[in-house]
Formats: sequence, structure tokens, C-alpha cells
Amino acid sequence: MVMPSVLPVLTSWLMLRAGAAASIPQLISDASLFSKAVLVLLAGMSVYSWAVLWDRLRLYGRVRVQDARFLQAFRTAESASDVRMMAMQHPVSVLAKTALAGQKAAEQHTAEAVGVAARFELAQRAMDRAADEAVNQLERHVGFLATTGSVAPFIGLMGTVWGVMVSFVNIGAQGSATLVVVAPGIAEALIATIAGLAAAIPSVIGYNHCLGKLREIGHGAAQFTSEYVDRRLGARLS
Repeated sequence: MVMPSVLPVLTSWLMLRAGAAASIPQLISDASLFSKAVLVLLAGMSVYSWAVLWDRLRLYGRVRVQDARFLQAFRTAESASDVRMMAMQHPVSVLAKTALAGQKAAEQHTAEAVGVAARFELAQRAMDRAADEAVNQLERHVGFLATTGSVAPFIGLMGTVWGVMVSFVNIGAQGSATLVVVAPGIAEALIATIAGLAAAIPSVIGYNHCLGKLREIGHGAAQFTSEYVDRRLGARLS
């Protein structure tokens, strides 16, 4: 946390520099090479995090829509209808992939060959594996959001410490703690802090939101597995 006594110093220094193009880009341009590298790294992590969040949320929206359509088609279709045709019409649907795995397992292991109970269990296991695999694919790159949320504040803190260190070095070199000597390093430190928080906060929020969507999709797939086995296997083999 910045000491209250530092804020007036920084404000005064920024006002003094206002006539000399003391904007944020100018402050970044005047920063040390290390601070610039920290800011570039944080900017890259932030941009990639936003790209991942945008891509995943769009994909989850498509999955939700196609899951709902596939489930409606499955429930209204005849019990003997082929799931493959419905699955081809909903290529992104997790439920379609799950149902297709169940049908393939049921066709591969007939009741006459393995028994009713074994066929029931084999189909359910195949559907569980297919659902887990589909959810894992949806989870790709989401872990980067958690990494950014955890690491970005510390990277920003590293830039903050560097800026403060620069201020102390300037004080030692010039033998005074005047406004012109201290303020540039403090401003450089605060910019790094803000950049770290700006990268971390949206990433943490986005990560938690994506996890919530993935839980909903996984829970829906688990419920559908039970429904599929009851409607397509249990009802026909009882």
C-alpha cells in the first residue's frame, strides 16, 4: 500500500510534468528497461487471457444451445432411432458425444453376449468417459486464466519493488530526496502495480465464471447419461 505522504509527492510531480507531456504513455516511455519488460509481459498475459475468456465463453454458449436442442430431439425421437444422425446435427454438443458413445458401446456389447447388467454398465462407463473427455476439451486454456490471476500481481509487485529501488538509487546518487529525484521511481512503481492488478482481476473473475459453466455442462452430461441408459437400455431390456 502506498503511504499517504507519497501521494501528494506523486501528484505534484505529475502536475509539474503536465506541461511537458507527462501522460501515462510518457511515463512508460521514461521507465527503465526492466519496468518496460514487466509491463510488456503483463500486457501479453492480459491480452491472451481476454482472448481465452472470449473464445471459451463463446464456445460454452454454443455447447449450451446445442445440448438443449439435442436433448429435445432425443426426448421426442422414437426409442429405436439412430443417435448418430442426431449427433451429426449437433457436433459441438457434449450430450451428443455422450449419447453416441453409449450407442456404440451398446451395439458392440449385446445383451446376448455379455448379459443385460454388463451391457448396462459398459454403456454407462463409455458415456462417462466420453463426457469427461468432452469437458476436458472445453477446459483447454482455461488454466491460463488461473495462472495469470495468481502470477500477475507478483510480477507487478516485482516492478513495484524495482521502481522503489530506482528511487533510492537516485537519492543515493544525487544525495537528496527532492521531488524530482523521488517521484519518477514511485510513479514507475505504481504503474507496474496497476498493470499487475489489471491483468489479474479479470482473469480470476473469468476463471471462476468458466469453472461454473464447466460444472453445469458436466452435471448435465451426468444426468443425461442416466436418462439415456434408462430410456434406451433399461426400458428395452427390462
